[in-house]
Amino acid sequence: MRKFAANYVLSGDGTLLKNGIVIAGEDGKVTEYVDTGGDLDEIAQLSFYNGILVAGFTYLKTNVEIPVPETDLSISSTIFQLIKEQNQLSVQQWIEIAKQVQEQFPEMKIPEIVHYLNDILISNGGYVKEDAPGIYLINADLVEMHFTPKSRLKKIG
Repeated sequence: MRKFAANYVLSGDGTLLKNGIVIAGEDGKVTEYVDTGGDLDEIAQLSFYNGILVAGFTYLKTNVEIPVPETDLSISSTIFQLIKEQNQLSVQQWIEIAKQVQEQFPEMKIPEIVHYLNDILISNGGYVKEDAPGIYLINADLVEMHFTPKSRLKKIG
């Protein structure tokens, strides 16, 4: 069992946990998310990282065909345009799409982008989310809650 903490943890349901903890099993898959309520105490063998932690996952397209709106410039339309040719999305592809959404909608903050992206993929996009091994760190502007040009995904566990 390995324990990771960061300024923020993106839980399995897409909630951003301030000073959250992720516990991963020997296979590298997350076994538990701990919401500390923002108050992180010292815990034996806990590794802390500056940034946002994300557990490994893959979004897989089902055989459902979803029509993509072509004239609407809303966030939903933007996301549909970015995912329409994808049969599956890795964590890396998911982050790249989130960054592209922020480029087009710079007023949006990371929690809002994550919510829209996950909701559209599962509710309207015909995808299912499968857990995968790995813990990833995203560096971002944690004050403004924005991706930056230097925001990258790094596998840490």
